[in-house]
Amino acid sequence: MYNLDGIELMGENVRDKLRSCGENVKIYPMAKIAFPHVVDLGSHSKIRDFVFIFAGEGVKIGEYTDVQPHTTIWGGGLTIIGDRVSTGPGTVFLSATYSHAAGLKMVDGMKDGESKVLGGRLEVGNDVYIGARSIIMPVTIGEGCVIGAGSFVNKNCEPWGIYVGSPARKIGERPK
Repeated sequence: MYNLDGIELMGENVRDKLRSCGENVKIYPMAKIAFPHVVDLGSHSKIRDFVFIFAGEGVKIGEYTDVQPHTTIWGGGLTIIGDRVSTGPGTVFLSATYSHAAGLKMVDGMKDGESKVLGGRLEVGNDVYIGARSIIMPVTIGEGCVIGAGSFVNKNCEPWGIYVGSPARKIGERPK
């Protein structure tokens, strides 16, 4: 069992608890990773200060990916972030939601059958840029996409598309 409040889950102290960690990975001192045993960090990736990762089913972050300050990766599902991805400060990745059907409660800690988490899969392709304060739900963001700052992404994004807004909509394409 991992202590979610312990300093051992912050900064470089968490490195030896990760499922895998590539070469030249930088984990800044104020970054926190809960359940590091299901987290994979690719070579040359950076996890900056004030990033919080709550791994759920697992988190895989690719090579040369830069996770900017105040980014949160949260949820009971699986999150896969590709190679050469940049997340703007304050980005939120949510890999799960609650079921609101049949009067279920939408909060943790309820008795069995009173609440249901719908774990999902959130996948970000290679060479993606995500602008500051975007919210990404369990979707697939295709290779090469640009997500504008402050966007709410609740549907899949086609490769090399440019998406902005809440909800995010495609406004153009970028060259491969």
